[in-house]
Amino acid sequence: MADAPTYVYKPTWVANTFLWRAKEDRVGVDPLKIQKLVYNMHGWYLATTGFPVVGDRFEAWPNGPVLSSLYQQFKKYRWNFITELASDIDPQTGEAKALVVAQSDEKFYEIFAAVWQRYKGFTGPELSALTHAAGTPWSKAREEGHQYISDDEIRAHFLELARA
Repeated sequence: MADAPTYVYKPTWVANTFLWRAKEDRVGVDPLKIQKLVYNMHGWYLATTGFPVVGDRFEAWPNGPVLSSLYQQFKKYRWNFITELASDIDPQTGEAKALVVAQSDEKFYEIFAAVWQRYKGFTGPELSALTHAAGTPWSKAREEGHQYISDDEIRAHFLELARA
């Protein structure tokens, strides 16, 4: 396992990083897709480093893994593309700002680039369908009646994907 990362990020920082890249690449992202992009980033980061990329726990909602904090930030867009970055409190200044992961986090951006390349062409419903397959961490949590999806299950699943 690698050394512990410098940061575990707020979900909005990771989501904003995807939204910033999506704007650059002219790729539309709706609230369902941003949830699944952040979930996939979390899974691949766990599989690669052994550590989480976001500090919140994913819940097993009917449409797949969800971070409720992201849901609250982006629910106003419903099924439409997100047009603004999420605002959060800057830990340095205490001001509300749209924050992204710092470019200096090379490990984050190495994994981020691979995740973006792999999943950017999928729609939100297509990404959601990937999480619904039998044996996925989401499906296991739902079958067992758990509210939260275990990071251990997520890591094991993405390690298996890496071997496939």
